[in-house]
Amino acid sequence: MKLYLISDDSNIRTRLSRIFAEWKPMVLSKLELDFEENSMLIVSDNLLDELSDVDRQKIFGYRVMVLSMVPDFIHAHQYLQIGAMGYGNAMMHETHLHSAYQALEEGKVWLHPDFISYMIMQIRDANATKEQSFVILDVLSKREREVALMLGNGATHQEIATALDITTRTVKAHATAIYQKLDVKDRLALSILLHT
Repeated sequence: MKLYLISDDSNIRTRLSRIFAEWKPMVLSKLELDFEENSMLIVSDNLLDELSDVDRQKIFGYRVMVLSMVPDFIHAHQYLQIGAMGYGNAMMHETHLHSAYQALEEGKVWLHPDFISYMIMQIRDANATKEQSFVILDVLSKREREVALMLGNGATHQEIATALDITTRTVKAHATAIYQKLDVKDRLALSILLHT
């Protein structure tokens, strides 16, 4: 898979080039419309804003990670709706950038953990007035149900561990079992399952 790093900011290009050096990326200062098939684009959001709807749709036919100097939840949601597979801060830690690359390479969506927590809370709040039926959780043990409900409501592994007086390692083990039994891939998918 060919990786393209695209930003009109020379500091961002330099930083991303260093972080992704082992993947031998193509570094561009402006957004082109034709890339090699099965390419991944890590692109500054301001370059996407300049595109027509038709050109933007063409770009989102590739695996696209959108980076912003001032990320916000509204833009994250908008970009994900039109086909982005990732969204984050252009200056986030390189471990997050590597995680994003790996997720997109595997065909998965990547968001910063803070964005995932926020989206879970938005889903929960939007459905707070609906009567919930958790029959779906019957396949889980009592402890797994407790963990699943807390995960689905946006609690972190550490918060769950503290509340249930267990280790974060145990929470992670429960989470893995929950995702497998409910056939969901992550906390966001679990939250959607529980709140819609």
